[in-house]
Amino acid sequence: MKKHLSIFKIFIFLTIQSCSSQHFKQKIEVDNSLNSFDRKVDSIIANKMNTYNIPGLSIGIVKKDSIVYSKGYGVKNINTKDLVSKNTNFHTASISKLFTAQAIIMLVQENKISLNTKLTEVIPELLYKDERVKDITIKSLLNHTSGLTDVSKYNWENNNQSDNSLRDYIIGLTLKLQSEPHAEYNYSNLGYNILGYVVEKLSKTSFDEFVKESILVPSQMSNSDFRYFKIADSIKTSPHSKRMISKKIYERKIYPYTREQAPSSTLNSSANDLNKWMISFLKSSDSLSSKKSFARMSLPSFEQYPYIGLGFQLSNLYNEKAIGHYGGDKGYRSYLIMVPEKRIGLVLLANCDYDEDFRQEILHPILKLIINE
Repeated sequence: MKKHLSIFKIFIFLTIQSCSSQHFKQKIEVDNSLNSFDRKVDSIIANKMNTYNIPGLSIGIVKKDSIVYSKGYGVKNINTKDLVSKNTNFHTASISKLFTAQAIIMLVQENKISLNTKLTEVIPELLYKDERVKDITIKSLLNHTSGLTDVSKYNWENNNQSDNSLRDYIIGLTLKLQSEPHAEYNYSNLGYNILGYVVEKLSKTSFDEFVKESILVPSQMSNSDFRYFKIADSIKTSPHSKRMISKKIYERKIYPYTREQAPSSTLNSSANDLNKWMISFLKSSDSLSSKKSFARMSLPSFEQYPYIGLGFQLSNLYNEKAIGHYGGDKGYRSYLIMVPEKRIGLVLLANCDYDEDFRQEILHPILKLIINE
């Protein structure tokens, strides 16, 4: 009897919660004053934002050496209703891995490391019981073939900000493998956090500072940083989720940030800044022969799974080779894709974590528009 009463009380609570709260309802209108291409892009975005009730979204498009589209939609926070702009920052989640991979390739170019260097040579203080850990290479971390397990709990509530956060986290682990190194593809955020510590060890500075000075600043990404506590309040967004039963969209209390997860997840950036990075990256990836080229990052790197490069997820879209990365953490979803041969790049950032197919439902049709222009 008591069990039935408890279930009844929960039902009543959820019903009251649903009825007493104002549901967020997105209503983006298409700007008919725009030129034909921009209006089509605007229409695709407005339709999906209204369909899925996306609070805020920012999108960027580059072609060759130019930014052709950079715009914010919706709100940073459903309670304050502050508007998103092209310079509004979002938690980009796993798009962060592209920057970590780029940092590693820069160290390779400087002959401080090679792709075949064993992890334990760089971090001999690592703890492990499985001797196979000694076979993990830098390349196997980059393409998720290290055999390492994934992160089981991100502990965003820790909000660590200490310069030692990443080191203490990595050195405090006892590494476990779920497969033989180099044998199969198993996505691992942990592998990328370890790569971040490799960057720290070799650069003799914090991972976040190295990426800031070596990649973000040269790419003119002035509003971006892996350290959330460095981001100006005026350009921050809030994370949002959807209730399972009431379908109510709500603001999450905890922002997805703690410093030890930086290399895999915590780049905070805007569509406008990522536009600048895509232009810079595409320029530097023109030739495999150049010592400063990042082209090798976009080549298939594991025969048994040809959809992974060194950091990039690989695909074929509209008969074109595409490279990029999806991103997703609590309260946020993102997607970045580039077509190197046509020097095209697109990025989408959103402050919600539900109905996540909206990412490709927005970017893929826009990419088709650009290719067919």
